[in-house]
Parts: sequence; structure tokens; C-alpha cells
Amino acid sequence: MTQQVEVCYRNILETGTVAVTSENASFPAYRLYDRDIGKLFKGNSTPANFYITIDQGAVTSYEIDRLLIPAGHNLTGLAIKVQYSTDNFSGDTNDAASWTQSGSGLIDKSFTAQTKRYWRLNIAAPGSAPELAEMFLTKQYTFQRNPNYGLREKPYQKNIVRNETKSGRVRKIKNGEPRRSRAYALTRITAAQRADLESWESVLDSIKNFYIEDVNGTLFFAELIDDLEFSMEHEGRFGVSMNILEVL
Repeated sequence: MTQQVEVCYRNILETGTVAVTSENASFPAYRLYDRDIGKLFKGNSTPANFYITIDQGAVTSYEIDRLLIPAGHNLTGLAIKVQYSTDNFSGDTNDAASWTQSGSGLIDKSFTAQTKRYWRLNIAAPGSAPELAEMFLTKQYTFQRNPNYGLREKPYQKNIVRNETKSGRVRKIKNGEPRRSRAYALTRITAAQRADLESWESVLDSIKNFYIEDVNGTLFFAELIDDLEFSMEHEGRFGVSMNILEVL
């Protein structure tokens, strides 16, 4: 059974002001929003509550309904909350989501959408200084119209170099792990969906990675290969193709 494709591409940590309870100078706080899930942020203390706080500013606040933290964190067994506020948690503190973390895998929490200036991750009583590679606070976008039936999907793109000698012997070098690869073609999309896709591409600014949940419900960190190019199929309806490759 297929589902509607979802993408999460705007992280409010990039557009807001981020404050952490403490940081290890060798693993600074900007790693929480550098879109590189291979580099860790590390705190430098174990208080009763460790906070990662975001101030979106007085002018523009984006709506938020999802938290994503990649695998490799050390939050297993800890009580965690996503909280929001209108006054920087002085007198107004609200829980958007709360849970006790099980395992060190990908954290994916959805909650009721809220447009608030202040957000924070509250990590209660960590036994060691918190470590996480990325904190993605975002609003998911769901495709109004999915890729066509009959799409071709390459589950993984191998990362190898293959050389063949004149005698026919084959030598292969594995440069890295295989990555998920998706090639989607959308047809008969409306002007509204075209505008949404153009907004997505604009926020990525040709260099930023994002999260995608594909038609099979598989969620992974990815990049958009090539520019989106739209074709007019008939008045008010468009077609577009996209190539998506996992980022490790």
C-alpha cells in the first residue's frame, strides 16, 4: 500500500537563534543545524534539564509539527519533551510531545502543528552530556499528487568503481555504503502543488539536504539531484520529474 510522499525541508534552527545549556567547544552547537548527520553536537554538562532552545524572532515564526533527530545520539532511556512558548518559557510552557527514548535510532515525532516564537528540546536528567548530530524542527509538506503508477524505483545505488581488464577480469573497489535512490515523475499537478515544490527547491538553495518519507513509508535523509524542471501538460496542469539520493 502506498502513501503520499512527505518531505521535511525547513529547519527553524537555521533561521532562528539557538541557545544550549552547554557545549563542548570541539563539538559546537551549530552542528545541530549544519545538515550534516555525520557530525555530532555534544553538551558539556549533566543538569537536571538540558535545554536546546530556539527563538524564531519577533518578525517571522514558521509553523512546526515534526521533530527529527538522526540515529547515533546518546538519548536512550531519557525522558524528553518538545516544548513551545510565547514568552521564552518564563510563564508560558507547553508540551508538544513527550516520551521516554527507546534506543539510539532515528527519532521521529509528529505533533499538532503550532506557530510559536520559542521552541526547545528538554532532555531530563542526562547521565552523560547529551550528544546528537542534528535537531530538525520542521513542518512536513505532503505531496497533493503522488508520482505516477508504473514508476521505476532503484532501492539502492551502489557506491563502487568497476574496472575490467583487457583479458576480461573484473576488479571492484567499494568506496562507501549503498544509498537509497528515487526517481519520481509527477503529472497533472496543479499550480498550487507546483508553487509548493518551487518553495521546497528554493529553501534547499541547491545545497541543503532534507528528509523524505517515500511512497513505501521509508524515511531517510536525502538530496535533490538536478533542478526541478516543469512542463505544461495543458492549461493549469503541469508535469515534473525529480531524482532523489540518500545522504549518509
